[in-house]
Amino acid sequence: MKVAFHTLGCKVNQNDTESLASMFRERGYTIVSFEQTADVYIINTCSVTNLGERKSRQSIRRATKVKPTPIVVVTGCYAQTAPGEAAGIPGVNLVVGMAERPRLVDLVEEYRKNRQNKVEVGDIGLEKSWIKLPVSKFTERTRSTLKVQEGCDQFCSYCIVPLARGGIRSMPLMEAVKEFKSLVENGYREIVLTGIHLGAYGKDLGLSLADLLKELLKIPGDYRIRLGSLEPNDFDRNLLGIILNNARICQHLHIPLQSGSDHILKLMNRRYTLADYSGLLKQIRAANPLLAVGTDLIVGFPGETEADFAATLEFIEEQAFSRVHVFRFSPRKGTPAATFKGRVAGPVMEERSRKVQAVAFRTGREFARQFVGKRVETLFEEKIAGGWTGLSGEYLRTEVLTGLDLKNTVREVLITGISGHILKGNLPH
Repeated sequence: MKVAFHTLGCKVNQNDTESLASMFRERGYTIVSFEQTADVYIINTCSVTNLGERKSRQSIRRATKVKPTPIVVVTGCYAQTAPGEAAGIPGVNLVVGMAERPRLVDLVEEYRKNRQNKVEVGDIGLEKSWIKLPVSKFTERTRSTLKVQEGCDQFCSYCIVPLARGGIRSMPLMEAVKEFKSLVENGYREIVLTGIHLGAYGKDLGLSLADLLKELLKIPGDYRIRLGSLEPNDFDRNLLGIILNNARICQHLHIPLQSGSDHILKLMNRRYTLADYSGLLKQIRAANPLLAVGTDLIVGFPGETEADFAATLEFIEEQAFSRVHVFRFSPRKGTPAATFKGRVAGPVMEERSRKVQAVAFRTGREFARQFVGKRVETLFEEKIAGGWTGLSGEYLRTEVLTGLDLKNTVREVLITGISGHILKGNLPH
């Protein structure tokens, strides 16, 4: 039996798909591309934005039109938040919620026998413990993602994630250590720790992310750790000290800002001020001026005035981010912000998005330019014409011209120039 997956949305969703694929592989299924003919199509959906939901529905309908008629399974955030809507799409056979995914293979096998459509979606808010899925260990990749945390209890006013993913649950500490060690032994040179709210790791266990990092760093091996997105309020002296003073931790942080206006941050229920945020970055850069900081930004939040947006542009320019992911506000049913007045028109949001992207391109290029004449450690992943490309610890694309085979090696690169945001360099002799 052939099974094909299609993933929409965030990196956590991508990690979940790899885990689900491992479950099917272990039961004798063959994993094929979503573009190929398969017996089972599984769409791991997104509901963070209206666009994410629309693309999810498009992917579902695409699978239902395959001939001969396949088994079509919908899972992920859209399945969790709108199970009836997902089940109502003609051709959908199974809708599977977050807590029910460990039984996904069994549900497919059950459907193969009785051919009865089913919606298996429980109340994710009732889940209080870690839901175990296998950790993917495919060795053809240079980096692996280890999901150690699930759920969020921040309830930002615009965000549907707590409704889709439930509250905070953490992978037990020694289980995380065991899985991490296994990935190191499988030859991964970079392991990305991720979660829906990674910085909340351990709160349900009486632990912290710093405690986890201390244990992981005891594991011998030739690897580096990259941290997924961390909220501004997640940082304390202990965590910062570990990040800034350990060569095995990539000097790259993604810290969502969402707005450069205190007025809008308060409406968003973000629980920090611009002074808090800029103070954190000042502290980080005092220790390492070349640590890369990326961020997320929402434009067009209800009530965002021209003055608010101007303040945002000024703030992101001042903070000199290495990259900015910009999103246009998307009202999500069931969230407070969906009822807020002062909606910003679509064309205005588009224009604001373009302006943010222009500033972000400039600050990203200026950040990359600082590395000219310096040496960066790069994990090489792919062959390019005449050489290799990979990512530096600072999450900068790096290219070298060489006849050597650099696949899955970490090498020091002397940066001689940049092209756009790409670092160009040589291997020192």
